[in-house]
Amino acid sequence: MILFLLLGVMMAGILWRFCFKHWWSKDVSVKLWFESGTVYAGQETKLYEVIENRKRMPVPVLEVRFRTRKELDFTNTENTNVSDYIYKRDVFAILGRQKITREIPVKCTRRGKYAVSDAEITAHTLLYNKYYSKGITTPAELYVYAKMTDVSEIMSMCEQMLGTIQCARHLYEDPFAFRTIRGYTTDDPMKTINWKASARTGALMVNTYDSAQSRKAMVFLDVEDTGILKREDLVEESIAMAATIVRKLLRQGTEVGFAYNGEGQVVMPSNSKGILTGLERMLAEYSCEKGTEAFGQLVGGLFSGVFAQKPLSQDTLLIFITKNLNAALMERIRECAGTYYALVVMPVCRGEKAVQSDDVRGSDRIRVVVREVERG
Repeated sequence: MILFLLLGVMMAGILWRFCFKHWWSKDVSVKLWFESGTVYAGQETKLYEVIENRKRMPVPVLEVRFRTRKELDFTNTENTNVSDYIYKRDVFAILGRQKITREIPVKCTRRGKYAVSDAEITAHTLLYNKYYSKGITTPAELYVYAKMTDVSEIMSMCEQMLGTIQCARHLYEDPFAFRTIRGYTTDDPMKTINWKASARTGALMVNTYDSAQSRKAMVFLDVEDTGILKREDLVEESIAMAATIVRKLLRQGTEVGFAYNGEGQVVMPSNSKGILTGLERMLAEYSCEKGTEAFGQLVGGLFSGVFAQKPLSQDTLLIFITKNLNAALMERIRECAGTYYALVVMPVCRGEKAVQSDDVRGSDRIRVVVREVERG
């Protein structure tokens, strides 16, 4: 009797291992996604793990593993290893027809584009003497935009310079802002005559329009960091300042353009709805490993090439953000700015001396601001 019982247990064990080997992953789904697809650096979000077993067979031990860039902070959770990447491992015991949802808090410490990669699930047998693995695909992707930083002083100067530009130029008539119809005078151009109204009244009548002055700005960002002493903290602060200035100017109704010496196309001044999202994603995806162009070369090439074919209007404020300001670069900026008004912002670490030279000082049309930032 005992022999038959032992044989029965052995046969049941063999049958279980056979069934488990071939069917452990059947109807088992694991989904990973971030609570929000976009956040700003320094903010928190959540990563959701949803494990569902839609068959009756339980999976006693199921591991979910994945990796992502280490700038996403999972350090307050268990089973996390950090090296060049951050490796996360979660263990579940899932019964038949059961669904488990887990929320993992994530702190986004730095801008970038993050994706969950090398995800796999591993099932262990009851005695841990066998395991089976399977790779899974996941759409978990997160854009961490450049942090929001204090640019109140810079924005105040931008407002002053934009106001100066508006006062310096004559108001022009906006053909899209129709106001009313009035009688013709000898000072009115022929193109403003409303012939239908003139025929009805028997006298020449002209259309009149509201006057408007557009506000435009072009932001030039320098991310070059090719010196012997790397200043990654200043590059990140430059990116944060540029992104914040663009956000604030757009929210004020200013048309904003953007160019930088990383990868990415030049954006001409506009206040269209999608411009901010496009710029923030472009800056989130930038990596110094992709290489940079010399900032002076970028600026000179734009004014001799792109802006020669599509000139910037004279009411455009030029904003240059660079940690590499020197006499040669300042001279290039003066040459390219010409009759435009320009604001040059130079970030430096607190306690360091900025370039002290008459060659990099401002003028009536060009102002230079030194912005002190905390060391990274």
